[in-house]
Amino acid sequence: MAVAEQTSEQSSEQASTRDRLVAAALQVFVEQGYEGARVHDIARAAGLTTGAIYANYRDKAALLFDAMTSRAGAEVDALLARAAGLDARELLEVLGGALLHRETQKPPLLVDAVVAARRDPELAALLRERFAQREQHLADLVERAKADGGIDAGVDTAALTRFCVTLALGALVVRTLGMAPPDQGGWQALIHRLLESIAPEEGSRP
Repeated sequence: MAVAEQTSEQSSEQASTRDRLVAAALQVFVEQGYEGARVHDIARAAGLTTGAIYANYRDKAALLFDAMTSRAGAEVDALLARAAGLDARELLEVLGGALLHRETQKPPLLVDAVVAARRDPELAALLRERFAQREQHLADLVERAKADGGIDAGVDTAALTRFCVTLALGALVVRTLGMAPPDQGGWQALIHRLLESIAPEEGSRP
């Protein structure tokens, strides 16, 4: 067998193992929480050994992070797919409108991860890095909206993106507590008005 073919098969096998571990980790973390989840339980749920976990992940924190981001990534991808073809300002409105009305019944793992991060510096570092990436994505959207004239060029991008992330985290806590969301129409109208408040004056738009 050629070296390239061997390398390809090894990569495919490794990806399959990681997929099984991520799926098992999601199941165990949801059932037992991050603190209560044991590496042995995750390995057993995946039909693998604990050695397979440590061959792919540094520790439980890294596995939780991978599992959490895989779920969040799928949800964000679904939102972006629905918003295909929208300009940056409209996309921000769609994302804001979906904060309290996510079409998912899956318990959020992020709240559990944030609590665990208070006692786990490595997990805290991973989460800070992840949030920094999300803020950068939002900053890119805001800059595009400012360039398109959808948001006033004088708005501080860093302040707005931090506001958005703070709002998203608050919405996550609200959903975790099972609080009933407000009326969808009312919430969407509020997001629209908030964005309108930072739009440039009509006469100054491109």
